Amino acid sequence: MLRLALGLLASAALLPTLAQAADIIEPIPVVEEIPFSGWYIRGDVGYNFKSDTEGKWAFYNIFPGVEGIDDHYRYDDLRLSDAATFGVGAGYRFTDTFRMDATVDYFRSDVNGKTKCPLMIITDPAHGLGPFEECNYNDRSKADVWTIMANAYVDLPSFGVVTPYLGAGVGTAYVKYDDVKSNEVCPPCSPSYTPYSGTHEGLDDWRLATALMAGASVDLTSQLALDIGYRFTKVWEGDAWSFDSADKQYGAKGVQTRDDGFDIHTIRAGLRYSFF
Repeated sequence: MLRLALGLLASAALLPTLAQAADIIEPIPVVEEIPFSGWYIRGDVGYNFKSDTEGKWAFYNIFPGVEGIDDHYRYDDLRLSDAATFGVGAGYRFTDTFRMDATVDYFRSDVNGKTKCPLMIITDPAHGLGPFEECNYNDRSKADVWTIMANAYVDLPSFGVVTPYLGAGVGTAYVKYDDVKSNEVCPPCSPSYTPYSGTHEGLDDWRLATALMAGASVDLTSQLALDIGYRFTKVWEGDAWSFDSADKQYGAKGVQTRDDGFDIHTIRAGLRYSFF
C-alpha cells in the first residue's frame, strides 16, 4: 500500500513537467499554395516559311470598240517569301488544362508572281513570236499582314517542367499590298518590240483567318514559361492590286488581281508571364 501511494505521488509530481514539454512541441506549419489570378501576357517571335498560293487577274482590252475585260488568267506561280513574325497577346487560364488568349501578330513579306502572257499578246504581230515561244509577266511587290486571333489551348500531361499543348484559333487578317511592278519578259520577241512595264496600285482588305497550334511550354520560374511551338495559319482569299494607269484611262476600274489566300507555316518561340 505504501508503494502504491509513493507511485501516485511521483506521477503527480511529474504532471507539470510533462505539460510544459507538450507546450514546447509546436505544430507542423501548413504550406499554402499561392493562388494565381489566371491572367497572363505573352510575347512571341517566329519564322514564316515560304508560302505558295494562287491567284487570278483580269485582262483589260483597250482596243477601240471592244474595251473591257476580255478574260481572266491564273498565275503559274504566286508566293510569299519567308519572313520574320512578331506577336503579343493576353490570356486567361480557366483550369489546369484549359486556357484561352487573344493575340496580334505581324509580318512583312516579299510577293513574287509569274504568269504567261495572254493569247492576244502572244499572237500580236508586233511581238514576232513563234507558236511555241514563251512570253511571261513577272510581278514584284510586298505585303503587310496583321492577324488578330482568339485562341484556345488544351495543356496535356506534364513531364517535369515541360507541358505539351494543342490549340486552335479563329479571327481576322488585315492584308495590305504595296504597289506591284509588272514586267513583260520576252527574250524571243522582235528587237523592235518594247516589252510592257507597268505599276498597279496595291489594295488592302480584312479577311477570315484560322489557325492550328502545337508545342510545349517549359517552366522557367513559378510565373515565367518559355513557349516553343508550330502554328499553321490559313488566311483566306482577297484583293491584291488594281488596274494600271493605262487601263484606267480606257475605263478600267475596281480590282484587277485577287489572291487565293495563304497557307502559312510558322515556327515560334516566346515567353508567357502569369500574374499572381
